[in-house]
Amino acid sequence: MADPAATRPRVDAIIVNYHQPGLTQAAIRSFLDSDGIDPRVILIENEGDGAWAGDLLAREPRIELIANRANVGFGAACNQGFAAVLRGDAQFVLLLNNDAAAATADAVLRLIDPAARAGLAAPRILLPDGRIYAAGGRVEPWRARCRNRGFHEPDAGQYDRPNETPFASACALLIHRRVLEAGLRFHAPYFLYYEDADFCLAARRAGFRIRYVPESRFIHHESASTAAPLRPRLLFYTTRNRLLFLRRNYGWPIRLVGGVYLAGVVAVRQIVGPLRGRGDAARATARGYLAGLGLLSGADK
Repeated sequence: MADPAATRPRVDAIIVNYHQPGLTQAAIRSFLDSDGIDPRVILIENEGDGAWAGDLLAREPRIELIANRANVGFGAACNQGFAAVLRGDAQFVLLLNNDAAAATADAVLRLIDPAARAGLAAPRILLPDGRIYAAGGRVEPWRARCRNRGFHEPDAGQYDRPNETPFASACALLIHRRVLEAGLRFHAPYFLYYEDADFCLAARRAGFRIRYVPESRFIHHESASTAAPLRPRLLFYTTRNRLLFLRRNYGWPIRLVGGVYLAGVVAVRQIVGPLRGRGDAARATARGYLAGLGLLSGADK
């Protein structure tokens, strides 16, 4: 009798854990419970040995653990996962945040055909309260930023139509194997934030497309990844990487306009932040901008 799994598309999910084992286990479970696919998980442990996952690994042979004693960053960790995917026979790889989960058992399956045709497919990502986290994305280089389309809007059907999108969040993103075989990877020096936007632009330059698939729904527990103690660090990387993103993807006219716009944003935060008791956040954005200036001029590519 034929193995039923042999007729289902093999999908490897890359899930990066950074000191959030409870959330990570929920993300793993939601993926492994998917309908219509043959799922495997590549679990990347950043800054740890993965000991918390010992029982899980013993019970579940479909999980491969890669443990990094140091925090190598999100992009570098995903690249380790990409290498593991290419060592196997998966047709697709799902990037899945450890604080995200499929809303329905067929959420991944609904992405398969669009990703097979285009190269990449992105679901509708919702917050637990039903508001939108991402319905595809927008690229605004003159403002040195990429934005999740519909961010924090009520989900009232305004993004129910499938379409091509220039950018999609790596919170939940299905990628066909041929994209990796074309040599596309995350740019590790981003460390955290904007590596997915950079990857999307590189994929489009290579001839692939990104399809937004609204009938596929995922839930993102946003507050879990933006806790107050981490916020200054995240603001540093977000600000710095906006300039790195310009450096890698645009010429000097757009770099200049985007850099000046971002300088204005940072300057306003230096005034408003302390008045609101957020001096730490203001200082983090200033440090990020100064660090990014070197990247904008070409210190890193």
